[in-house]
Amino acid sequence: MVTSELDAVGQPERKVELDSNDSRLLFVDGLRGVAAAMVVLYHLVGRTSAHWLTAKGYLGVSIFFVLSGFVIAMAIGDRNVTPGFLGRFAARRSLRLDPPYWLSIAIAIALMYLATRVGVKKEFPTEWDVVAHLVYLQDILGIAPISDVYWTLCLEVQFYLFLILLLWACRQRVSSLGFQFTLALLLGLSLIQNADIATFTPKGVFLPYWYGFMAGAVTYWVRAGRLPTRFLYCALAVLLIFAPFQHGDAVLVTALTASVIHIASRLGMMGTWLSGSGMQFLGKTSYSLYLFHPLIGWSAQSFALRYVNQWAALAIGIAASVVFASMAYFAIERPSIQLSHAVRMGRQSKVHP
Repeated sequence: MVTSELDAVGQPERKVELDSNDSRLLFVDGLRGVAAAMVVLYHLVGRTSAHWLTAKGYLGVSIFFVLSGFVIAMAIGDRNVTPGFLGRFAARRSLRLDPPYWLSIAIAIALMYLATRVGVKKEFPTEWDVVAHLVYLQDILGIAPISDVYWTLCLEVQFYLFLILLLWACRQRVSSLGFQFTLALLLGLSLIQNADIATFTPKGVFLPYWYGFMAGAVTYWVRAGRLPTRFLYCALAVLLIFAPFQHGDAVLVTALTASVIHIASRLGMMGTWLSGSGMQFLGKTSYSLYLFHPLIGWSAQSFALRYVNQWAALAIGIAASVVFASMAYFAIERPSIQLSHAVRMGRQSKVHP
């Protein structure tokens, strides 16, 4: 996952972080809350006899990827992409994402140790495994993940870096025919590999999932007037063509997510839809919820199952996930966001509508 934070899961940086007084993207935050809830219920309800109810909850990751592309494209905006900007951007994302992620790694290892103390066999990661995780390289290196959700974070980091390198190589000319051709080519290659029709990159490399992040970025560029609307419509049509193929459910959710963001933007509802306090709370804490629910929520549910029925254990697991995510947000994540603001991204060269 997926991190707008899928800032995710892995998840996209929130617009609120760019301007704390700007409520234009409450819908994006609400969608991130929806995505996080889907993934949490997929994992926790999936351990009950009603697992079929949330069998498609993993598709929340697809929503995260679209949101991430939208918000990261917005965060870059019209800024001049240079090697210096890449360094500042990477530093800002690192300060934003790493502390909660690193804490989750520490907690995962601590829980492994506790499990061994009660007789549950666990295979501990080596020091090299931990180092690879700290820099998001475990999937590329073929190292077993410490937590099942980390794969999306590895992809998110690759998305960010590739997008900036792509913009730099094309000199930020998003509206040029050359850039549009490159985007169309990458979309096709991504969907072909995602559908298992052909393989172009090794396992762990971002290409099979790029279509989701790109759909979000294209949606923003259309909203900002940097791409013609017809380009988005063509991209959505291509996505729908691949919906019947392997992994087509994720492709369909990607198309629907990009479409609903575009519609909300056109109707002026980006600050209205899903703006309720409950959805905004889930959106705000979604990164922590995504990271910690497989650790804290799963463990709490497993412990509760020794003493209560599956439904009470499920409620305990969900409650533990939400409470711990809230604590992690206020104690770790929010200070990390504030610290990341110390890294200045530079001024926009012009203001988009």
